[in-house]
Amino acid sequence: MIRKNIILKIWLLLVILSTGLLARAQDVQNDFQIRTEIKLSFNPLKNIELNLTPMLRLDEKFQFDQYLFEGEVVYNPFKQFSFGAAYRFIGNQTKKNGMEYSGRYAIFAEAEKKIDRFKPSLKISYTNYSDEEYNNNFLRYKANLKYDIAKSKITPELGFEAFHDLSNSNFYKLRYSVGADYKLFKNNSIGITYKFDYYMQELRNKHIISIGYKIKF
Repeated sequence: MIRKNIILKIWLLLVILSTGLLARAQDVQNDFQIRTEIKLSFNPLKNIELNLTPMLRLDEKFQFDQYLFEGEVVYNPFKQFSFGAAYRFIGNQTKKNGMEYSGRYAIFAEAEKKIDRFKPSLKISYTNYSDEEYNNNFLRYKANLKYDIAKSKITPELGFEAFHDLSNSNFYKLRYSVGADYKLFKNNSIGITYKFDYYMQELRNKHIISIGYKIKF
């Protein structure tokens, strides 16, 4: 009963925060985006994980916006700690110039620990890309919390991320997320997540629905 009350309070807190952010001035621009991806995970060597992820992004009219392909290598020297690097190829549809291509690199470190049925994690990344800003360097600080429901295939999770723009030492945006994974069968799961991006330096929000399929080999 205590665990259920804790989960309920966390979810209510996220809803309250999101509601407060959405209550900004009426002239705030609200963008919408739908994201889909398939994540393929391999373990070619001990303590090494390789992830390949093709992605497609659509606007609020379900029209093509971006396609992306990301390769990621993760090294797990310890059970509760990992670090790695990733490269993302991006094809971006623009109104003026048609398709524009770019690349994003990132290096990161992550720590996570299972506490009873909770699984909190902290991640810090250094990258040259943040969805809209292609030329600036960012530090991204992410906190995440998963909960393993007893005898259930559903794993809910909450997330918070801050994007720190190193070119001007300001925080570019904050991201709140809530979602869940559903285990279909062994090493296969599907997930859906709602993300709310709050831009710190402009009157703009972004609402993102992400749908993903995960396969581990």
